[in-house]
Amino acid sequence: METARISLQGDRPNNQDRCGIFYKEGSCLMVLADGLGGHPKGEVAAQIVLNVCEQLFARTPLPITAPRLFFHHCVARAHEFINQYGQSQRPAIAPRSTVVMALLQEGQCHWSYAGDSRFYLLRDGQLYLQSTDHSVPQRDSNGTLTPNRALTRCVGGVRSAPMPATEPPVQLRPDDVLLLCSDGLWGQLPQQQLVDTLCNVFPLSKALQMLGTAAEHNAANSSDNISAVSVRVGYGDCGVHSVIPSQEEENDLLSAINHLNELIEHNLQE
Repeated sequence: METARISLQGDRPNNQDRCGIFYKEGSCLMVLADGLGGHPKGEVAAQIVLNVCEQLFARTPLPITAPRLFFHHCVARAHEFINQYGQSQRPAIAPRSTVVMALLQEGQCHWSYAGDSRFYLLRDGQLYLQSTDHSVPQRDSNGTLTPNRALTRCVGGVRSAPMPATEPPVQLRPDDVLLLCSDGLWGQLPQQQLVDTLCNVFPLSKALQMLGTAAEHNAANSSDNISAVSVRVGYGDCGVHSVIPSQEEENDLLSAINHLNELIEHNLQE
C-alpha cells in the first residue's frame, strides 16, 4: 500500500491540523482533524481527535464488525475529552475540530465525517465518491450572502456529541486513491486538479507535495493550514484481491459466455 501525508502551516500563526494513518493486522485507519481557527486551542481539539481514534483502533478487535458504531464511539469520546479540556482552563474555553475517517478492511472502505474536512475516492482517473460538507452559507449584517460558510457539525464546543455522517461502505479496487484533506487544500484548488494530480503523478508523496504547494500559492499570502493523507490501494492491501465487476460488466460477460456456448454447440452438431 502506497501512502502519503502532508501538513503545512501556510500563513497561519500555528498549525491546527492533525492527521495520520494507522495500521493493524492488515487493516488501516486514516484520520484527519482540522481545529477550528475561530475558537481557542483548535490544535488541542484536533490532537485529541487523532489520539482517541488511534487508541480506539488499537484496542478494538479486527475486523471491526460494526464500523458505524466504531466511528460514533470515536467522535463521542473525542467530544467528551475536548469539552473536559476546555472546562479545565481558566477561563473556560470551547475548542472545536472537524474530523474525517476512513477504515480499510476486508477489501472495503468505510468512511465517516463531521464538518468540512473531506473524503475523496478516485477511481479510473475520475472522482468516484466525495463527502458533503456540514456547512451553510453565511450572511452579513445586511442579510447578503458572503463567500464564507458556517459549520453545522463539529467535535467539541456543545454539550451533546455530534452524530457523524457515516456512508455505506464501498468495495475497493486496485489503484483506487483515497484522500482525506482539510479545507486549506480543497478550498484553494479546482477539483479536476486534485483528481488529475493524484491519479497521474507518482509517487503519491510527490502528488501531495505538488497539491500543497499549489494550494499555498493560490491563497496569495493568506493560506490556511493545508493537510492531507492519501492511500493508493494495491492488490492484496487490506483484503483487496480483485476488481469487482459492475452489474453491466457482469451482464456483458454472461452474454459473451452464452454466445460462445452456442457457437460450441453449433460446431459440435456439425
